Amino acid sequence: MNPDTGRGKTAGVVGTGRSGAAAARLLAGCGYSVVGFDDSPSSPGTEHMSRFVLKGFSDNDLKNLSVLVLSPGVPVSAGISTRASELGISVIGEVELACRNTSADVLAVTGSNGKTTTVEWLTHVIRNSDPDAGAVAAGNMGYAFSDAILDNPGCPVFVVELSSYQLETTVSLKASSAVILNLTPDHLARHGTMENYGATKARVFMNQGVGDTAILNYDDPLLERYRNSSGGLQMYFSLTGEVPLGAWMDSSGMLRYKNESISEEVIHSTELALPGRHNIANALAVICMAASYGIPTGKLTVGLKDFSGVPHRIEPMGMAGGLTWFNDSKSTNVDSLKVALESFQEKVILIAGGREKNSDYSVLNQLIAKKVKYIVLFGSGGDSLSRQWKNTARIIVVGDLEEAVEKVLSLAEQGDSVLLSPGCASFDQYTNFEQRGEHFRQLVQALK
Repeated sequence: MNPDTGRGKTAGVVGTGRSGAAAARLLAGCGYSVVGFDDSPSSPGTEHMSRFVLKGFSDNDLKNLSVLVLSPGVPVSAGISTRASELGISVIGEVELACRNTSADVLAVTGSNGKTTTVEWLTHVIRNSDPDAGAVAAGNMGYAFSDAILDNPGCPVFVVELSSYQLETTVSLKASSAVILNLTPDHLARHGTMENYGATKARVFMNQGVGDTAILNYDDPLLERYRNSSGGLQMYFSLTGEVPLGAWMDSSGMLRYKNESISEEVIHSTELALPGRHNIANALAVICMAASYGIPTGKLTVGLKDFSGVPHRIEPMGMAGGLTWFNDSKSTNVDSLKVALESFQEKVILIAGGREKNSDYSVLNQLIAKKVKYIVLFGSGGDSLSRQWKNTARIIVVGDLEEAVEKVLSLAEQGDSVLLSPGCASFDQYTNFEQRGEHFRQLVQALK
């Protein structure tokens, strides 16, 4: 970061949440005077903004800007973005700003599901293999990349979770290693089509060249079109069979890895601490990324084995009220709910709901009938989900999460397992899925 880059210049930041505040902080550190823009009447701006424009903007607010930084939740089609472009102002995202201000290696992770677990797991493995490695997890997982750069000067490698929203406005990314974990329908209201959504995800491979590695899920047919789309080495991971280069699980459950010269065993799937086939897939992706970054496979085992997981992702919360509770608030779409249900051997009581996505939830009917004892639905999507899941299991519709927990307590039997896996966005009643998950945690802890 050069503190003189923005000296005498003004930058704008649209959205003053976590990413926007981090962008303002980095811009101020580069010498810019920062103007904040936000439509929320409750937004206070941040300490790094010299001026704040609330609800609406004029050309006078924009004309002196050298750059306009969008928070991920602000689409490039937003009025302020299009007008800035018309005025010749550079419009970028917070991740792009961060990329321009670091020379560290970047290991980039994207996909529809499993991103945060993979990022945190990979970071844990790198640190475990070399305590002096100094890897830092950042990005969409909750620690803005711009903040991470400022907080960790001299950091040699950032492991960065990237959403499609972030990749949409990023052009300078050059990841040493990058992976697309999977591709399922999500965020189509913003991207329009699966083709657009997939192409945005594939931007994670932008600017890669010799010495870089692109990694794809070999089992996902929607990712076939992106094979060999990178200028770097192509690797794969698979749960179902051997891959040309990369990692796979063999018929005995052993996770194996091969590069151009070796093929070797890494760890047996039963030794992983996290349950579910989806986490075996995440582990395979971690093996590919760590190995491509230069970590010997013999140093991966301990970090793969003792990683305990990430909050709000099928997180065990223990016993309370005679029931076993699991927090999967990160489940915000059909596929993540499917993955959660498939992780359980016994039937569960499912708490689901929130703001439903533009998806067909009835594709889960057969799985719900097999895995769910009964369903408690809450939030704005409750009635719609009730109609789509009719005749799968007993369904109760309530208003909010607190009522849902109360209803579970009145109907459950001792020893039942309760899974919060909403399958929907949180924005009807919460700021984000973390807030929803923390509220659930508080409700469960109050029962102990």
